[in-house]
Amino acid sequence: MRVNVSDIIKTEGAGIDVNFSDNLPGLREYDTSVEFKPSFEFTGRIVNLGGLLKLSGGLHFEFSANCLRCLKQVDTVSDIKVEESFVEVSKSDDVDAYTFEGNVVDIDKPLMDNIILALPMKIICSEDCKGLCKTCGTNLNIKNCNCDEREIVDPRMEILKDYFK
Repeated sequence: MRVNVSDIIKTEGAGIDVNFSDNLPGLREYDTSVEFKPSFEFTGRIVNLGGLLKLSGGLHFEFSANCLRCLKQVDTVSDIKVEESFVEVSKSDDVDAYTFEGNVVDIDKPLMDNIILALPMKIICSEDCKGLCKTCGTNLNIKNCNCDEREIVDPRMEILKDYFK
C-alpha cells in the first residue's frame, strides 16, 4: 500500500492516519509452509519526526499451517504491534533502512517483514499433541498402534550405543 505523505512531509510533528484492509500479494514468496488468509488489517499512524517518518500501529492477520507433529491443519489469528521508521532515499546510507522517495511511502515491505518475524518457529495443534508413529504413520492423537517401540540401531553404529554408559 502506498501512502501519500505530502501533507506531513514539510511539518515536523504532523501525522496522518493509515487504515489498510487488503491482501499483501508478495507475502507468499517468503514462507510457503504457511497459507495466509487474504484479510490483513492495519490501523496506525505515520508521524514526521524531523525528516524521519515513524510508522506505528497494529496489524491483524490470519494464517493456517500444518501441525509440526501430527500434520493437522491449524488456523491461527495474530495481532502484532508495528513500529518502523522511514528515511528519505537521498539521506540514507543504511542499506537495511526502509526508505521513501518523494511524497509516497510504501508500507507493504515493513508489514510483510513484521508478519514473517511474528510467525512462530513451531506450529503445533496443542501442547499435548502426540504426533505420528515413526514406523506406520498413525496419528497417535486418534488411536494407538501396535508398532515395536524399540529403537532400531544401524549395525555400523552398534559399537557406539554403550559409549556413554
